[in-house]
Amino acid sequence: MAEIIVVVYNISSLPRLIEFAKVAYGFGVRRLAVARVFGSAAQQIGDLFKLAFKMGGEVLVFNDLKDAHELLRPDLTLVLSRPEKGVEPLGQLPDGRIALVASGSDLPITAKELPPGARQVYAVEEDVGSLGHLAVALYLIKRVIRP
Repeated sequence: MAEIIVVVYNISSLPRLIEFAKVAYGFGVRRLAVARVFGSAAQQIGDLFKLAFKMGGEVLVFNDLKDAHELLRPDLTLVLSRPEKGVEPLGQLPDGRIALVASGSDLPITAKELPPGARQVYAVEEDVGSLGHLAVALYLIKRVIRP
């Protein structure tokens, strides 16, 4: 069975970070990692830890995606993106530890920022923003791909 770790990258808004956490924990993800947190999200990150504690989850904070990849050691890293050239649809997942990376800023994550071996995938063809892509991806993983 796959262990999903949601990684939110490049986020500055605390309310937006809390929404990412609610979606992740709501779909039963136990571990949330955040990388490159700044602005109000960094200044008030204690609110995220409080939410995680209430929802039975945990939070890990990293400087960047490469640090997260190095310490989490996922078997597969999937980066949620818009459907475009070189981005494949989300499909069957292997067993093991899977890092599901979402951009916290609605800007795409550049190839330079990706950890080694990361694959870019999309969960839905519509442009629903990175939070929407995460919600659809987790729904598909939990209800369709791996019920």
